[in-house]
Amino acid sequence: MVLAFSLETFTIFVATQVLTQLATAQRVAVIPVDESSINNLTGQDAKGFFRLGATKEVHQSMVAFLISNFEYEYATCRFHFVSGLLSFAIATALRVRYALRKYSDLSMSGMCCLLTVATGMMTYTNANTITYGGYMNLCKRQLMLSAQFLMSHYKSGPLSIVTAILACLSLAYAIRGILGPAFSYFELEDHEDEEEENDNKRHRFRR
Repeated sequence: MVLAFSLETFTIFVATQVLTQLATAQRVAVIPVDESSINNLTGQDAKGFFRLGATKEVHQSMVAFLISNFEYEYATCRFHFVSGLLSFAIATALRVRYALRKYSDLSMSGMCCLLTVATGMMTYTNANTITYGGYMNLCKRQLMLSAQFLMSHYKSGPLSIVTAILACLSLAYAIRGILGPAFSYFELEDHEDEEEENDNKRHRFRR
């Protein structure tokens, strides 16, 4: 659940920054397009609506324009959005399994229903990929772009280094938690539930 919230929050932040840069024409040189000159250059009808600088580069779609100018932001938003939804579905499935643990069949049904949604989203994402050839390739590309982004900005301040360190710590503690989980809190809660049930049974017998 924490992972889902973090990913979706970062997605909203990055998308907002890109919209601001587009609205203020930052990082992009938008100039009028002369369709006749472009037709002579490309030999075909120009249906694009963005052109950059003196290169006369015309983008035939918004996705091509974003990848050319905002690939890090584009890959980050796509990867974090899908990953956030998957994390939320899986976390909710585990929560349902635990919350309804006393009703085995219902808890398994709820968990399987949510996991079906997660695997269905993954199947659809891989079958209808727009770029990068599927979720795993998108993940690899986003990690590569993130590393390049952090390395290219480490001279401007310590925050990029702090971000990399915190990301590594998050991953390390997550692996430790998976390999050696501590369920003392849940075991204590179950023990308290059992004691409460035993007390209720004793009161019934006394009556």
